[in-house]
Amino acid sequence: MRLAVLPIDSRPCNTQFVHELVRWAGAECVMPPADAMDDFHRPAPYARTRQFLETELSLCDAAVISLDHWCFGGLLASRDDKVTTEEALFRVADLTVLLRAHPDVPVYMSSIIMRSSISTLSFRDLDAYYAMTEYSVASDRFERFALPEDREKAENARKRIPTDVLDKVFRVRRRNLQVNLAAVGLAAEGLVRSVSLLQEDSQLFGLHKKDQRVLLDRINQTGTDRVYLRNGADEAGCVSALEALWAGRTPLPVQILFLGAEDFVAPFEDRPFQENMESACREIGLVRSESSPVVICVCCPPEADAPEQPVSPAVLNAYAQRVSALLEENRQVYLLDLTRANGGSRELIRSVKDPDRLCGYSAWNTASNSMGTLLAQVLSDTLHGRSNRAFYCERLLDDLIYQETIRPEVQKLLSDLGEDVYSLKDKSRAESLLRSLYDRELPGLWPLKTIPRYTVSLPWSRTFEVRADMLPEEEDCT
Repeated sequence: MRLAVLPIDSRPCNTQFVHELVRWAGAECVMPPADAMDDFHRPAPYARTRQFLETELSLCDAAVISLDHWCFGGLLASRDDKVTTEEALFRVADLTVLLRAHPDVPVYMSSIIMRSSISTLSFRDLDAYYAMTEYSVASDRFERFALPEDREKAENARKRIPTDVLDKVFRVRRRNLQVNLAAVGLAAEGLVRSVSLLQEDSQLFGLHKKDQRVLLDRINQTGTDRVYLRNGADEAGCVSALEALWAGRTPLPVQILFLGAEDFVAPFEDRPFQENMESACREIGLVRSESSPVVICVCCPPEADAPEQPVSPAVLNAYAQRVSALLEENRQVYLLDLTRANGGSRELIRSVKDPDRLCGYSAWNTASNSMGTLLAQVLSDTLHGRSNRAFYCERLLDDLIYQETIRPEVQKLLSDLGEDVYSLKDKSRAESLLRSLYDRELPGLWPLKTIPRYTVSLPWSRTFEVRADMLPEEEDCT
């Protein structure tokens, strides 16, 4: 099967992850060439994007399309106002023409609901980022509950936001809502098999909630059951790709075992995590079954009302013992570590009796990003017939080792050198420090019996994410 993928952007979570999982599942994954993709501040050129998709729709068996890539050139560009509303809707109409010309190609689409705040493209953006988040939450709360303290918070936060920044946020939000409404229309018309409307970086309250209400009204008006609205963003490519590969098969039975409070609302999300899990499972092709040999252990905060509190060693050990018991029963266990945002808990996985027997692991960025990545791996492994050891090791190198330990250390070293970790001037120096930290720290951090051969690099000129690659000998390990 040949799968054409227009990813959200060029970062590993949207390209490398998808390539590896699709290839492991026995299919071919085709994406635009590197020089036609975005690169941090530079969006993908529309002409090259259109050329790629027009060509591939005549060659592929199915397509995965990020509407943010198509309309704006990538996720960061979707938060900018360089593309007008008129141009964005023209591009949707242009895509509609292409899809109508290829009615036999199943298309799986994602589109992002704009986050609460702005992008942090440099250290200088931080104050406006936090102020915009506070304004978004407080203004939404005041609109709903009319409490004076919320109005005061909104007014105080607004004073910290430059006028041009605030005006741009509202302008971009209005434009992106029109694009998302158009995506619902594509689903209602049957031009796409499914649409994932994914709410990135958000809170229980915020400006995004008004957008969601408008979208839900439109979904209800059209009567389509092809649209899924939940938290997420960077897992979209993995979910849609494996949804495409699994299409037509009976849903895969899996046991989903929640350890902790399954109804907790994760940091940067706006609804109970269980709702996001249920939505993603329905979309990708999984069904819960207590008797399945495939078990996804979801390690959550123990208290729903305190999701950001550190999880105690005693609780982590109890979770690990439950995971260990399942491994001893010869279950195919995948570990989803949601005990903290932006990385996993080394104490949790090291307390598992034999972590080498785990089939998969995910713990990066937001809870739903981690979730979607792991669900996609479960289907990829099922299609292949065994677990993807290389992908598991890469997730440990990234989600666990980088996010928990290496990232804070490299950021401190770079900051001491006068670097802005949100926008690096000397990427090669940063990568040299990164590799030296891995060489020094990994022997004491690695939870498995042997350290694999690997490479690490920074995909963009910032320290937010890392790319970890297993060298070829690791790909066929079981």
